[in-house]
Amino acid sequence: MSRRVGLRTMSSICGKGPVAPPPSTVGTSTWGMATAYSYQRKTFYANGRYWVFYTDGTNLVYKTSLDGITWSDATIVRVCAYGEYFSIWFDGTYFHYAYAELQLYYRRGTPNSDGSITWSADEQTVSTTYNKAYYPFVSVDTSGYVWIGYIDYGAAYHPYVIKSGNNDGTWGATPAGFPYLLTAVTGAFTVQVIPLTAGKMLAVYNKFQTPVKSKCWDGSSWGTEQSITSSTQDDYAYSAVAQGDDVHLVFLKVTSYDIIYVKYTYDSDSWGAEATVQASATEDSYPSLSINTANNNLYCFWISSPTDNHVYYKKRAGITWDSDPTDWIDESTDTIGSTMRQEITSFYQALGQKIGAAYMTKVASPYNVRFACLFM
Repeated sequence: MSRRVGLRTMSSICGKGPVAPPPSTVGTSTWGMATAYSYQRKTFYANGRYWVFYTDGTNLVYKTSLDGITWSDATIVRVCAYGEYFSIWFDGTYFHYAYAELQLYYRRGTPNSDGSITWSADEQTVSTTYNKAYYPFVSVDTSGYVWIGYIDYGAAYHPYVIKSGNNDGTWGATPAGFPYLLTAVTGAFTVQVIPLTAGKMLAVYNKFQTPVKSKCWDGSSWGTEQSITSSTQDDYAYSAVAQGDDVHLVFLKVTSYDIIYVKYTYDSDSWGAEATVQASATEDSYPSLSINTANNNLYCFWISSPTDNHVYYKKRAGITWDSDPTDWIDESTDTIGSTMRQEITSFYQALGQKIGAAYMTKVASPYNVRFACLFM
């Protein structure tokens, strides 16, 4: 049986701390996956504001909110019809986005307290091996250099990683050895590049209904390919965060639809034993993982299991996951829909003692872009 907590936070349950705002509608979109995919990031908190980025069906836009309830007018960033074509990253100072629709693009800006963005430079065009790139994931290493994981198409799709030559908001000359081909295996892939410490990175990549793979960048060279055991339901049915040089991963297991957790350990360059976060979810319950770096607690979010049209999460404190999921949000009135729209994307890490998440409701256009948050 699930724990029915509703809209309260863990701090309010304990009788202390403010109560998080109720879920709110950020805006609408003609595209049902305006905030897709779960492995990408689309939202953060900075300078007293919540920031949510999505496609309205024509453009990549963003809105901000001081309270998580009332949202600003939409600001257009660039043309973008599909949510899965862009990814964002907030490094604590700068906001970064990558956009890929054949050509790969990058831009950096400062999110300001008035809801505006001060751009460091114009949008940069990034040359890839074939210039047929899709599904980007952008992040930044500890030295401020930008990393983008994506797929590129030659005779077939392959997963790649590329790194910037500059760390000032301009791309610069791509360093030797990049773009880097992660595997010669072809197929539908997605790639995450997870920042570790001291310039190290972990590339996590996944092909449709196969085990997640990884390669570690130690600051100067790539390690060998490592693999988890079980296969994922889809190439984007996973999410990862770092704790120092180790990485936590959740994914939706093929066939059984269990949400599984596994940890990568840098010292051994290996993945550990798998543990079940939530058994027998749905085939579309793609999880999103966040970390509270103050105590290293993990939060795993997903949709529609045990009950359709509900948003759930479990917390991992220490080495133990909650035994029952928290029934966080009831969206049975507007409904969340089926297939791809059951994806959720959350903050990479707690910011301002908050973890937020964005997802979609309604089953036909105009779809709602929804937002909710937990207070730590």
